[in-house]
Amino acid sequence: MRIWIFAGLASCLLLLSCNNEFDLETRGDPVPVVYCLLNPDGHVQYVRLGRSFLPDPKNPEAPPVADSTIWNLPVEVYMEEWMAGRPARTIFFEPIEAPVKDTGFFPTEGLRVYSAHFSPTILTTYRLYVHFPDDQRILSATTNVPGWPIIYDPMEIPGRRINFQSGLSYTIRWLSAENAGIYQGFFDLYYEEDFEGNQELHQITISSDPALYLASSNEDLQRTLNGERFFDQILRDVPVREGAVRRVVNLRFRFYTGGEELGLYVSPELQPTTIANNLNLYTNFDNGIGLFSTLQVTYVNNLQLSSTTLDQLANGSQTGHLGFVDSQ
Repeated sequence: MRIWIFAGLASCLLLLSCNNEFDLETRGDPVPVVYCLLNPDGHVQYVRLGRSFLPDPKNPEAPPVADSTIWNLPVEVYMEEWMAGRPARTIFFEPIEAPVKDTGFFPTEGLRVYSAHFSPTILTTYRLYVHFPDDQRILSATTNVPGWPIIYDPMEIPGRRINFQSGLSYTIRWLSAENAGIYQGFFDLYYEEDFEGNQELHQITISSDPALYLASSNEDLQRTLNGERFFDQILRDVPVREGAVRRVVNLRFRFYTGGEELGLYVSPELQPTTIANNLNLYTNFDNGIGLFSTLQVTYVNNLQLSSTTLDQLANGSQTGHLGFVDSQ
């Protein structure tokens, strides 16, 4: 994450009438950058530690070197689980070898990642601390793990079918969860492909738009997913293979629920109006920047497409050439 220093601009205005030379390229001290998304479904939790950097003013598009984004100081990472208004236990994180990262703008070597083996409890408060013993600096942030939303549609009911017919919209409905700030649903379409005597199972994912909603629990919410989006995604992801025969197996619905901090992080509209909105620097850390929040997933399995959707997939002008079989 880039941190641009604007204080120099004010200094310029004050010193325009002076002959003294001054350096506009003075670099500030690096700031710790911490990311952690607790997962109540997981048995291992992770914390990622980096630091801010200033790009080379003479070549701002050049990727940073590893030493500019990685801390080489001793660090202690731990978390408190709070019950009844007080810390009930302390969980210590240990450094691990960072997973292999794709190449990109930021360095891939020397990533600082810490892990701890535990499963967070829903509707529970957690406080994360990152301690730098050498300079007695402590970063801290707090998050409240949301409860589970109740999904009304789609629901695994025998005989119920999912309809993504063109010109129609499918409505995802759920009951909001306490402490949640963002929701998003994904349909995973599984199909079997028979091509040149080989059978393989494939997956396509169709996503709904995220729903950003800071609210208490027990509120009915919804998001629509139109049929055109469903068929457009299939057209993009399924390759044309002459002679391939494809048969839809089933659907799975994944519904992600994120904490309030995650909702604020991705949506400037939900944040208080400050200059930080324009800089995209929302953080809930004291003495540092980053994000400490939660992300959990609810599954609805064994869903089926309607016969009209299967027939359009097999015979429609948009996807009829892909070799899907119809409802018969």
